[in-house]
Amino acid sequence: MVPPVTPHTPGTLVIFDQSNDGETYTVPVEAEIRLHLPENPTTGYQWTLAIPDGINLTGDDFTPPGTDLIGAPGIRTWEMNAGIPGTFTIEGAYIRPWETDAEPAETFSLTLVVE
Repeated sequence: MVPPVTPHTPGTLVIFDQSNDGETYTVPVEAEIRLHLPENPTTGYQWTLAIPDGINLTGDDFTPPGTDLIGAPGIRTWEMNAGIPGTFTIEGAYIRPWETDAEPAETFSLTLVVE
């Protein structure tokens, strides 16, 4: 006898950060996804994120550093949800938007297999 499949409970939250760069994870459909990356807008750098169709952006927020030290980074947080099954790669570039020919200071990539 095969045991019944446990249905997905809406409200699953998965959290990713810089340590997950280049990795692949399986998440359920309707999962809430949070991505935290360090960002320092006082230097002119900011993250630009390419989010594929199938992953829905629901929020984007910046939390300033918890210190008065000049140049200390804060945290950029994106809130998303997994809308449909499939394999999706979220890609980010840490750039100064006005430096159109410059290479990004950093890049980030995260692949999600939504089931």
